[in-house]
Amino acid sequence: MTKSKMTMRDVRQSMDSMSDMMVRQMDLTGELVDSLAGTAQRFLSTLSAGQSSNCCDIPEPCWMPKDLGEVHCQLCAGSTGIVEIRITNTDFRPRNFTLAAAGPDAGRVKLTPNSFALGPKERRTVRAQFDTKLDDGVHCAEFEALIWVVGCNSHYLRWTIEVGKTERACCHHVEVFDQPDYEHHWYDHFYCVRPCYGRSVRPGSGIKG
Repeated sequence: MTKSKMTMRDVRQSMDSMSDMMVRQMDLTGELVDSLAGTAQRFLSTLSAGQSSNCCDIPEPCWMPKDLGEVHCQLCAGSTGIVEIRITNTDFRPRNFTLAAAGPDAGRVKLTPNSFALGPKERRTVRAQFDTKLDDGVHCAEFEALIWVVGCNSHYLRWTIEVGKTERACCHHVEVFDQPDYEHHWYDHFYCVRPCYGRSVRPGSGIKG
């Protein structure tokens, strides 16, 4: 039986192969350490910035008034701003709706109509007009009013008017989808009504007193 002999060349090749393997292993280890260090750094940066996500964040109560956003108009004195509010009853039951303006400039807002009933899935458009007439000697002013839409839920729209020498088209369209919340949420038991001292609060109506 013939025994193979290992030459110096074979020894050098084996040593080179082992050296290459060690270098590759060290490279992989270094990349892993760098990756872990980068992940840790990003996590710490997120925590320090207060941007860590929390799977247990508690949303607002379902009975809180719904924010419809804000519309802004720039008009000349004597012009009329218009907002069309289309209200949809998404429930399977009939629902009565009431609209009202609130705030110090509420008297300048005209709502047509301001109350009506909608059957299941029906909708109707309400026209809101803002009167910008100014007193004699007054050339510019700023007005603001809240428009409340009360059905199953309470919804509110903030309307601001800037009256001056320049004017832009003021005809906005707002959608309101009124629907009950039939789901029982895990966070429902966290809520309780905490009225301001000396006042009574009716949850969901947006009306105090």
